[in-house]
Amino acid sequence: MSRADDKVWALTSEGRQEVSPGDLPPLLARLRDPAYPVTWIHTDLNEAAVQALDDMGLDEIAVKSLRDGPERPRVEEFADHLYVSLFLADKPVGRKAGENGIPGPGEPGSGLPRLRELRLFLGPRWIISVGHIDDRDYDTLAGRMKRQVFSRQRGASFVAYHLCEWLVETLQPALEELDDRIDALEDQVVLATGEAPMQQLFGLKRDLVDLRRRVAPLRDVMQRLGSHGVLFVDHEAEVYFRDVHDDVMRAIELLDTYRDILSSALDLHLSSVSNRLNRVMKQLAVVATVFMPLSFIVGLFGTNFVRMPFKSLAWFVIMFVMLFISVVVMLVYSWRRA
Repeated sequence: MSRADDKVWALTSEGRQEVSPGDLPPLLARLRDPAYPVTWIHTDLNEAAVQALDDMGLDEIAVKSLRDGPERPRVEEFADHLYVSLFLADKPVGRKAGENGIPGPGEPGSGLPRLRELRLFLGPRWIISVGHIDDRDYDTLAGRMKRQVFSRQRGASFVAYHLCEWLVETLQPALEELDDRIDALEDQVVLATGEAPMQQLFGLKRDLVDLRRRVAPLRDVMQRLGSHGVLFVDHEAEVYFRDVHDDVMRAIELLDTYRDILSSALDLHLSSVSNRLNRVMKQLAVVATVFMPLSFIVGLFGTNFVRMPFKSLAWFVIMFVMLFISVVVMLVYSWRRA
């Protein structure tokens, strides 16, 4: 069932129009006309839109993918259209403390973006995008399409390029947020002594691995779209997709760099904890070493034998002198061995 807030937009060289979800089937039917102008249609994902795409005659595998939910980014070529599965990243909303003041991995407010699916169907003179795009983002994209595509009389594959470029751009705020968090953790890791830095390091590292796992397939998608001879991708657009491929590679390299930095910070944290433990053990060893001769002397002079010449004042003084000398000797020895 369509919801009241579901949107359907159509953008051509003549301008932009918003149509009701019920008018989507006849709009899709007109795309089959070879004389119809280059058109970009965007619709929210709902059952009515999926049924309209099925009635349009799109391949059943691609339509089934819409019903199955999230999937790995991929490209599939069919007889009369190209199917591309992608995702976009919401803007990070900042960190929110969970238990013990630590953001949970993958929780809202952890600094990592929430990823939303976006599917593309690319035909000879049309492109259909299915997913949720905010009104502000759509206005930005529509202005970009008018300037870069329709005013220059380019094909639908250039609309697909600008959509892919925008999707990769949505990752940048999340990467910047991750950079700031990692810098803050590096500053904390030397000073922190509890488990909180360890939990943050492990949580953020786990989220980085998950984000890289989602981003990595985009590399293959852009490489495929930038290859020669892909169905419905103009030859002039191939170099633009290769540029997006380079952007994806930079994002993956940044994620790998962040993961290495976190691994180094984790090793540094463990080394700091080990060094603090070694210092404590060293101090305890010094105390035990100092008290070892004291225990011997006090035990010797305190032994209750019947006939031992330790009741005189001279032996009492000698005992305290020996105690003092042993303490000084052990302290000097420990200091020289340190």
